[in-house]
Amino acid sequence: MNQQSVIINGSISNEHLFRPEQAVIPQLGNLTASVIRAFDREVSTIPGILKLTLGEPDFATPQFITDAAVESLARHRTHYSPNAGTPGLRQAIADYLQRRRHLNFPADDIIVTEGASEAISSALTALLNSDATLVYPTPAFGLYASMAQLTGAASIPIDTTDTDFILTPEALEQALRSVQSRNTVLVLNSPNNPTGVTFTADQLRALAQVVQRYDVTVLSDEVYAEISYEARPAPSIAQFAPERTIVVDSTSKSYAMTGWRLGFLAAPHALAQQLGKVHQIHVSTAATFTMDAAQVAYEHGDESISLMVEQYRERRDYLVGALRELGFAMASPSGAFYVYVEVPAEFTGTGYDYARLLAQRARVAGIPGEAFAPGPSRHVRFSYAASLDTLHEAVDRIREFVESNPNHIPAHCTSRKTQAS
Repeated sequence: MNQQSVIINGSISNEHLFRPEQAVIPQLGNLTASVIRAFDREVSTIPGILKLTLGEPDFATPQFITDAAVESLARHRTHYSPNAGTPGLRQAIADYLQRRRHLNFPADDIIVTEGASEAISSALTALLNSDATLVYPTPAFGLYASMAQLTGAASIPIDTTDTDFILTPEALEQALRSVQSRNTVLVLNSPNNPTGVTFTADQLRALAQVVQRYDVTVLSDEVYAEISYEARPAPSIAQFAPERTIVVDSTSKSYAMTGWRLGFLAAPHALAQQLGKVHQIHVSTAATFTMDAAQVAYEHGDESISLMVEQYRERRDYLVGALRELGFAMASPSGAFYVYVEVPAEFTGTGYDYARLLAQRARVAGIPGEAFAPGPSRHVRFSYAASLDTLHEAVDRIREFVESNPNHIPAHCTSRKTQAS
């Protein structure tokens, strides 16, 4: 305890010194701000910048969903709902999962959350502590690693760069064998942010066979499952290991409802009962009128999803083809709305350096790969959740930059120190 001796009225008194930075848990000192958000703010100051940065659909929420929210408000549905969500929405999600994803979760085992982020943070709060280990393939969304740091859990990131961004059974087996903790959580995200790579059913079946040999809980982040261009929706590991898998999803990407903050988790019954306690502590319940709107989305939104996915497919095909013509290499994105572009071999800097260079010289912004894996990266993520006109203009600007800078190596851009997310 910090004390300082001071003289008050001729006598010595010990005065406690309060230091706000020491009032919080030590783990917070190791957490940094989101690289995605920080870089997006940085490039937003560049005049005329085209931002292919954030993972947010550019479509408006379908009108029938908005109308349902307005109707709910008109009926004064503005008071508390049950902690786990309205019965109507939970049943609609259960029916949707069975109809679209061939997953059998009773409505009682579904918890409605404030977006997928809350679903992930509530689940990992329940599963992780200083005696647990989080295993996850990288590159990956930064929230997983942040939750390991926050809870004091150990973490084992598995670099998938050399296997076309697919987690192999051999790599998973090696990681699980090295775990010393009592509890282990495996996080899978398919289709993947940032690569767009999607696991096939056979690949997931092989991973499930490995998982079933260990004491492992699986958190399957499936927020992009509907934005899949081969198997639609993308397959889930819950089809092959249902007794140990927690499925996370949301309305954000599928129905262009990012600002509505409405998601869910579905889990085996015993797990769902425990996860619901953490959700109740964190947020109590989601907003009633947004749940009414989401119920209509899950009941009647299949066609809206298809219309958006076809436009994403057109954008993907254009952007991937155009960037490859310019000499860029990338994984083949079969889902989500991202391309994960490899920094040109002749460029000697990092992904952060290259992303900053493109923003400054081409006025096109992506997100550096440092946002998705520990240490320096050699990749930049571009989001094609943008109109075709915007993508055409972005490619024109990148083409002009490439043609005028054949080596892509301005000296002042190769010395920046990078940060991990």
